[in-house]
Amino acid sequence: MLSSLSIRLEPVEINFVTKEIFTVEEKKKLPRHVAIIMDGNGRWARARKRPRLFGHRNGVENVRSVVNAAREIGVPYITLYAFSAENQNRPEEEKSGLMKLLEEFLKRELNAMMRDGIKLRAIGDLNGLPEFARRIVSETIEKTKDNQDWNLTLALNYGSRQEVLNAVNSFSQASQTGDQKLEWSDFAQYLETRDLPDPDLIIRTSGEFRLSNFLLLQAAYAEIFVSPLHWPDFDRSAFLDALRNYLSRERRFGKTSEQILTFQSTLFPQKTL
Repeated sequence: MLSSLSIRLEPVEINFVTKEIFTVEEKKKLPRHVAIIMDGNGRWARARKRPRLFGHRNGVENVRSVVNAAREIGVPYITLYAFSAENQNRPEEEKSGLMKLLEEFLKRELNAMMRDGIKLRAIGDLNGLPEFARRIVSETIEKTKDNQDWNLTLALNYGSRQEVLNAVNSFSQASQTGDQKLEWSDFAQYLETRDLPDPDLIIRTSGEFRLSNFLLLQAAYAEIFVSPLHWPDFDRSAFLDALRNYLSRERRFGKTSEQILTFQSTLFPQKTL
């Protein structure tokens, strides 16, 4: 997954075609936060009888396409599931290659992040990364912390179950009394995503219908879009298709369709002639 991050974040040029992809009303309903499980690089490479890192490298262009498309259209938060805690079980050669690509990416793209106001965050146990990778991630986060135009989060050595356990332990230690009533809004402040809105849309490539220990609590009300395409084939056009699919969903949050329609009519009353 991670080698897909060796990209160049190019200046966004808003073109006429992009501006007309969604109507004004549709743009109001686009997701604020899209989280992506970038899956299938290895299978894509295997189908071509090439090594796994070849597949990772060919995910590069698609990350560029998705990142730039999100910035163009106005999706302000993107989270990429780059390296899971379970990925630590992969061969050492592959893990080493992925970490070196992470370092290369962050060194090369820092100027672009500063120019374009991109704030980098990371979730996951960074202590489980090699020292050189941990250092460059921390340095980049520090240097971009005041950027406010766009938000990129990398899930690195991340596992949602461990995140929840860490949050429970931190909350318990912070609680002064054992009979304190636990509210979600309070508990959520102990999650690593406390500075992010919950994902509205989770995209998974390669046809796999599972979350793989990714943002399990935060995904409570997320729409899920599964693409049959392997990540190297999931380009800008596929990303836009996922957004169109999202716009076709009715997000009820436990309410009925009639309640949603009534609420919408109060926000956007019909004008009488």
